[in-house]
Amino acid sequence: MIDRAARDQLSRGLGRLVAGGITNDQFERSTPANVGDASILAITAMSWLLYSDMKEHRLVGRHSLAPIWKKEVLRWVLFLDGDFEYRWPEISLPGLPPMQRARPVVTRWLSGPNAISYESATEFLAAGDYNAWPFISRSEYKHALRHPRRLVGKPGSSRTEQFGI
Repeated sequence: MIDRAARDQLSRGLGRLVAGGITNDQFERSTPANVGDASILAITAMSWLLYSDMKEHRLVGRHSLAPIWKKEVLRWVLFLDGDFEYRWPEISLPGLPPMQRARPVVTRWLSGPNAISYESATEFLAAGDYNAWPFISRSEYKHALRHPRRLVGKPGSSRTEQFGI
């Protein structure tokens, strides 16, 4: 199910967060809650990795995101702005490489809260092209790149400039 209002809200919030327009705390307060769109839950969980929750700050200066993370977030925003269903199986932090977090049951508790089973990782990776996440395939991702809904802003500016990439 696509919750257009929630996707738009999260997309705008991510853009403002990455551009340094809002703090991490303001972003957290602005994220949609209790929605039926699985992409909101998955991307919100991943966005928590962008900042420290120990103190309020903006993603500027020493807190700025690395260019690789800005590009990652831009792909999330492109997905949120589009109309593709989120079709990945549910796992914690789906944007982090599943096989790097896969652990046998007997040692999973040693690996922290983000460890997952090999079976879950395998099932997740079999669902689609992981390099396109949160899109299920590169073809969906390429289609969204060719037909962006909102990535182009005012004349002379774009969301990619807002993200600093």
